[in-house]
Amino acid sequence: MIDQIFPIQLLFIWIRGVIVEDLDEIKEKINQKKNEVVQKNIFENTEKNEVVEVKQDKKSELVEDMFEQAVVHQVSTNKELQTKVLDTAKTFTETKMQTIATNVNTEYKEANFNNKKDACESYGFNEKTTPVWATNIMTWGYNVMLAIWLFIGSFTFMPVIFIAKKISVGLKKTWIAIVCAIILYAGITFVPILLALL
Repeated sequence: MIDQIFPIQLLFIWIRGVIVEDLDEIKEKINQKKNEVVQKNIFENTEKNEVVEVKQDKKSELVEDMFEQAVVHQVSTNKELQTKVLDTAKTFTETKMQTIATNVNTEYKEANFNNKKDACESYGFNEKTTPVWATNIMTWGYNVMLAIWLFIGSFTFMPVIFIAKKISVGLKKTWIAIVCAIILYAGITFVPILLALL
């Protein structure tokens, strides 16, 4: 029985060795490919010795390939072109940053307007991009007018509304409560005036 197991074990060891050798070869090939791939800076002045395969039936593809190589060559060797590319990239970046800053400023103005919408609308403004200083002034003016309105309302309509709400709790009919509140308020207000005149 030992004689039968031993050859099987040898077979497994041999297969394992072949697989390990194959894996080692594959790893070595991958490392070679990695070493062949070289990252190039397009602004370095390096000469390329590339061979272009000529495809006789695909002339347009050949022209496109040549054009791409010419562009790469120009970008890698022409200092003036490199400067233009860098200037354009700088302008592009600055433009994008300015656009983002403008969008953030607009969102801030919209949020400020939405927080003070009643004050702005009382002055007739409904643009969400109203400047912040203007919304602050409108809010101040609105608060002054609101204070005046509250002071006047405390002696005119607020008592009627207050009494009408209290009466409507018992009567369950709003219009009867309003009529009773007006009569009651008129009586409370005008009876002392009439008595003072007599």
